[in-house]
Amino acid sequence: MLMEANNQFALDRRQVIRRKVLAIGRMSRAYQVLKTNPDLVDQLKSVSIDGKLPSGILSGGEQAMKEAILTSSATNHNKQKKQKDHPITFYNCPTPNYKVTSSNRQGHV
Repeated sequence: MLMEANNQFALDRRQVIRRKVLAIGRMSRAYQVLKTNPDLVDQLKSVSIDGKLPSGILSGGEQAMKEAILTSSATNHNKQKKQKDHPITFYNCPTPNYKVTSSNRQGHV
């Protein structure tokens, strides 16, 4: 019984170490992509909505970053085209806010 527990512990420990080594390898690859392609990283950040890289994009390497830039550019192009089709969306017509004063006349806020 004790021998089985030790074997299970050794297997679990081996699996934990293996996962850590794989995680370090993924981080190393991501860092290498950042280091070798700073221009693509900046371009992808500028194209993205929130200014951040999409999660998991660095693990795909340079090719995945180029594809993400192309798809983001195509998406932005489609959005601009839809806005041109509906020009009413460009108008910003704020409605004035009025308040009722104590002397029953309306004043502009």
